[in-house]
Amino acid sequence: WYSNDKIIYTYMSVQNRELALYHYETDEFSGNFYVNGKSAEKALMKTPINGARLSSPFGMRKHPILGYNKKHTGTDFAAPLGTPIMASGTGTIVKAQWCGGGGNCIKIKHNSTYSTIYAHLSKFASGIKSKTKVKQGQIIGYVGSTGLSTGPHLHYEVIVNGKKINSQKLNLPSGRILKGKDRKKFEIERIKTDVLLAETIAKKN
Repeated sequence: WYSNDKIIYTYMSVQNRELALYHYETDEFSGNFYVNGKSAEKALMKTPINGARLSSPFGMRKHPILGYNKKHTGTDFAAPLGTPIMASGTGTIVKAQWCGGGGNCIKIKHNSTYSTIYAHLSKFASGIKSKTKVKQGQIIGYVGSTGLSTGPHLHYEVIVNGKKINSQKLNLPSGRILKGKDRKKFEIERIKTDVLLAETIAKKN
């Protein structure tokens, strides 16, 4: 259901379950939430880039440039030069700089447990720098081939409690749960949406 060109309410039936989602946003974040205030989105995206091909998985491999076996601590996604790269989750940028073999890279701290790294970028998106807060899905940079790279791609890493893990096998954590003031504001917005929806349905009938 739309209001001011925004989808503020979504209803769906999944496996005989009726689900309603309400859009809620602040200056810090935005998303779709269930009635209980729990986000419908996962805390992290497995693939922070659209239309890409997984070109090199996590694990041991023969390095394409160095020529010897070396653990690949991330997942590579091949994509055309300049393809937008998104923040896989809401967080704060720890660094956005040249990272040697990683070329232009960005590291985002999402919380005390999760961090992500994006490497070989052609350039950073406007305003992206250390200490900048970003939202899930926000464009942070563009695919490139900087550093030790054989072609345009994104090298994507997920770090859990300081350890680099396979992002494609990660049991992704649930997203945000609204609490405190946000939960109260959400309840007010949800009730307003329900009233508007009921009035709209009544007019149609």
